Amino acid sequence: MVIAPPTLEDLRESPAAAWLWDAARGRIIWANRAGVAAFEATSLFDLIDRSFDLKEAGVARVQELGQKLMRGEHERALLHFPSVGAVVPLDCRCWLHALADGRNGVLVVEEAAKPVLATVPDAIAGSVFSHLPIPLLVLDGDGRFVHANAAAQSLLAKESYASLAELIASDERAASLLARLADTSLASSTETVLLQASPRTIRCTLSRDENATLTLMLDDITERRALEQDMLSRQIAELDAKVSQSPAPDVVSSEPTTAFESLGKAIAETMRVQDAPAPEPKIIEAVKVPFVPDAIRQSLERTGKAILVMRQGEALFATSYAAAALGHEDVSTLFADRKVWHALDESGNGATLSLKTAGGAIEAFDCTRAQIPWLSGPADQFVLQGFARLDTPRVIDIKTPEIIVAPLAPIEIAAELPVIVQPEPAAPNATTIAHDELKAILDVASDGIITLNAEGQILSFSAGAQAIFGQNEKDVLNRPLISLLKSDSRKVIRDYIAGLTGPGLASVFNDGREVTAETSDGGNVPLFITISRLQSPQSRASLCAVVRDITTWKRNERDLLKAKEEAEAANRQKSDFLARISHELRTPLNAIMGFSDVMRSERFGELRNDKYRGYAQDIFSSGEHLLALINDLLDLSKVEAGKLELNFTSESLSDATEHAVKLLQEEARNARVIVRTAFPAKLPRVVADHRSLRQIMSNLISNGIKYTDAGGQVLVSAALENDGTLVLRVKDTGIGMTEAQVQDALQPFTRVETAQRQRQGTGLGLPLTKALVEANRAKLRVTSAPAQGTVVEIVFPGTRVLAE
Repeated sequence: MVIAPPTLEDLRESPAAAWLWDAARGRIIWANRAGVAAFEATSLFDLIDRSFDLKEAGVARVQELGQKLMRGEHERALLHFPSVGAVVPLDCRCWLHALADGRNGVLVVEEAAKPVLATVPDAIAGSVFSHLPIPLLVLDGDGRFVHANAAAQSLLAKESYASLAELIASDERAASLLARLADTSLASSTETVLLQASPRTIRCTLSRDENATLTLMLDDITERRALEQDMLSRQIAELDAKVSQSPAPDVVSSEPTTAFESLGKAIAETMRVQDAPAPEPKIIEAVKVPFVPDAIRQSLERTGKAILVMRQGEALFATSYAAAALGHEDVSTLFADRKVWHALDESGNGATLSLKTAGGAIEAFDCTRAQIPWLSGPADQFVLQGFARLDTPRVIDIKTPEIIVAPLAPIEIAAELPVIVQPEPAAPNATTIAHDELKAILDVASDGIITLNAEGQILSFSAGAQAIFGQNEKDVLNRPLISLLKSDSRKVIRDYIAGLTGPGLASVFNDGREVTAETSDGGNVPLFITISRLQSPQSRASLCAVVRDITTWKRNERDLLKAKEEAEAANRQKSDFLARISHELRTPLNAIMGFSDVMRSERFGELRNDKYRGYAQDIFSSGEHLLALINDLLDLSKVEAGKLELNFTSESLSDATEHAVKLLQEEARNARVIVRTAFPAKLPRVVADHRSLRQIMSNLISNGIKYTDAGGQVLVSAALENDGTLVLRVKDTGIGMTEAQVQDALQPFTRVETAQRQRQGTGLGLPLTKALVEANRAKLRVTSAPAQGTVVEIVFPGTRVLAE
């Protein structure tokens, strides 16, 4: 039975413990919450950092499954991990799971225990039911109470309720609650019940078991509901009080309550223009401040900074320090000052923002803008710092606030101004957030990311690198990278880093290195490491190393090399066998051909019977055919084994063609096929083996004659192409072949047999020709179509063509 493996996303929130094992290294690389808790780890990273004994029963079984399981298969296994305190073996299902780098992993999911409970005697069941502290009642099918335990009797002691309808004082609601059990085994509703002459809020939970027994559980939630209402009322009252206590803008406010407010007023006073009349304060109506949870509001207030938060032009939050810096008495009047929020909305990160405060003074702020998570979605956070008065007062248009980017003159603050002490560190800025986000992204990568200084010492170590080397980041910081490698790989990395930091070409052509690492448990891991120089002048790291585990690639490489060597050995054995058997066959064949030739030529006397003469001729012809087959077989085996001895010299294609035509002239005359040649006057010579080139031409012209009907012709031509290649063509007007037949004809011992192709042959002519052509560093191309003839081209590359 095949069970589809669950995905990691499905198992993330599953109550069943699940782990993803790196089978080769015997390490856990992922686990859900239940899996982390089952191994008594504090977090997933704590579990990933752990090393296991490869001889431990559970780990050894996981490694065995990693090699045994196939794709789509699963196996039930008992895994015992005494090292993590698991006394009882875990009953698990295991699937093969491909890791990010292509290696085999094992997904292990613990099977949920299915305890079998013994049947409780009726006497014991009744006793347990009666002594349960939860009020429980048993009902019949019509909703009448049949039995109540002690807790229910105590709750309803002074009442005389006989049914569910009487208890909740509604026949319709009782019928509706009972009707819900038709589609489910549990129904619940909250009712007001009169108990001991006072109304109480009771949650009624009605359940039905497989025997159709109805049970009603009563839960008194009156005090809990009252507490919820009280907490909600207090929050609403606090918000209303903050709004109602905000002073009117045209009334002189009380003394500032915070040091920051005092500082804001003092600075506003010193920045007032001496020769200009003080501007009239602008009346700003207070608005209701959006609700922000106390935990968030207090954490931002404790930073001691002027922080404002908005989303798409809508004001969401401001600290009291921001209100004081902008000359407002409280946050509510700052929310009503729309020109401030418009200017913030149009500002950029790092800009110098010029604003008119509530008192009329023009002040400049260094504005830092960043996106932060907020209630109901992300929002923009603005931090105002380093405010200073502009020398020349300006009137800022409320509709289009002016943003000035200019150097600011420092202001002098009186010595008596209070000093603000920030008790806690500032909130994370955009740079910190970006750094944390980048680190989280690098930790997700399966490759190891390591940053180094110029001396090759480790400055940072990603989660992927920790998993590859089996080392914690805190244990390897400030250590040389080569200390994690085998001794024979350390010089490779030293030379690699020296080449990158030097002026040579190694810093330009960076092709990486293969090294071997030594893990914390003593194992060896083949790695491919690429080191690059960091171009950022502000980075304390000089080099960045990307490390990839190539264990699977190395294993596949070894398997491929082994398969290649085995195939080559088998091919050599075949070729050696063919060569030996060919030589063994020639000895008796020579005798057969010699005696049959003597008999057919009647050298020792006349054969007076014509049948004997015919038999002698047949024996001689068959011997010739067999000898040709053996010669072709021997040549083909030599080519495949790489033992064919070739002597490359300067050869003329026209001479080789003329020699072949003379040899096959009688065969062409008997078949009534015309053989013509067409070569240019100054055809270059080629580099080829003399004997094999003549054999190639003889085989091609012989095939053309053999498969061309009477009256046809075979044309041999050659031409020098523009790219320097020389093409020799043998074209016939014979019966032709389909594309599939061409592919079959190029295979050894395969003859294309059709009604029109009843010709004698060995099935080795074209494959042997192809092998000889490739041995001469040329290419063979065959183009054919039924009833349209065949064109065979031999293409000599420009490197094999001699200059004129």
